[in-house]
Amino acid sequence: MIKELCVIGHPSKLGGADTELDHQIRLWRDMGLDVYICPTGGFDSRANLMKQQMLNLGCKYIEYRSWKDLSGMHVISFCNGQFLANIEEIKKYAKSTTFVNCMTWNFEKELQAHEKGLIDFFLYQTQHQFDRGSVKLKEISSTYRPLFFNPYFDSSDFPFVQRKDSDYFRFGRISRGDADKYNKHQIWIWETMTAPVLKKGTVLGWDNRAICKLGTLPSYITGYSEGAITQQELYKECDVIIMTTDTYENLPRIGFEAMSSGSVLVVDNRAGWTVLVEDGKTGWLCNDQREFVYKASRSAFETNETNELRHNARNKLDTEWGKEHSSKSWELIFNQWDSL
Repeated sequence: MIKELCVIGHPSKLGGADTELDHQIRLWRDMGLDVYICPTGGFDSRANLMKQQMLNLGCKYIEYRSWKDLSGMHVISFCNGQFLANIEEIKKYAKSTTFVNCMTWNFEKELQAHEKGLIDFFLYQTQHQFDRGSVKLKEISSTYRPLFFNPYFDSSDFPFVQRKDSDYFRFGRISRGDADKYNKHQIWIWETMTAPVLKKGTVLGWDNRAICKLGTLPSYITGYSEGAITQQELYKECDVIIMTTDTYENLPRIGFEAMSSGSVLVVDNRAGWTVLVEDGKTGWLCNDQREFVYKASRSAFETNETNELRHNARNKLDTEWGKEHSSKSWELIFNQWDSL
């Protein structure tokens, strides 16, 4: 197996791909790899804090966009635009190049780089992501090399919250403030669902973009802009996460976070949510707004069932996205890199 790799880009505590990268780096270090990081953007106070955490893990830093220092190394990028923008220079020095697209569609620069033979491997987390993202890449070149990995989620950042009886049915939602992340029926669902006690909601990722699309929140729901509170603070306040989107999700990291924290997911029956949630066993999948209302209301009334779902979800997370399962998938990828 390989001994070292270099990440193009930088992990963070916010954003799907950057958050995922943080957890994969922890796993690679546990597997005994030397991990180098080549930043492509500036550092604010939050990024400096993450950099210190990476240094504490034993990661080593390469100077900002110093592509020549990549000589002889396998490099990997998680959805980083500067990796695609500078791929020709990177390819001159890197031993191999691997791109992890966290979306369910292709970037134009991703397609252009593949046409020029600049990306050696493409990594995928789910079959539905591959089915959507592979079509154009297959058409462009026969050198297309897709690989699958099982992402690792470090649950230590999101401890399981023991829930107590409350005078409120506490629910929430989390995403970027992007209006496309909100389905037009979202507020109607919250308003229409019923509970044996008062409803109390918390929304993280609420700003003018969502307001322009949906209107103002009801008085019993508090909205926070991105980063105004931590994800952990949100999940601590939410027994249930009730959210529907207009987007087609790959494998939402917030699903992992909620499962780890004990917040039961009531989400769309499509794409990445169907990988995370087993309907009626680890959460609820919904086909339309009326099913959302029924299953959200059921979560409020059937508290014993809801508690069972939250524990089942945490067990599923630890089993399917823990170190052992993920390490095996990365070992196979590293062997492919080595044999190129």
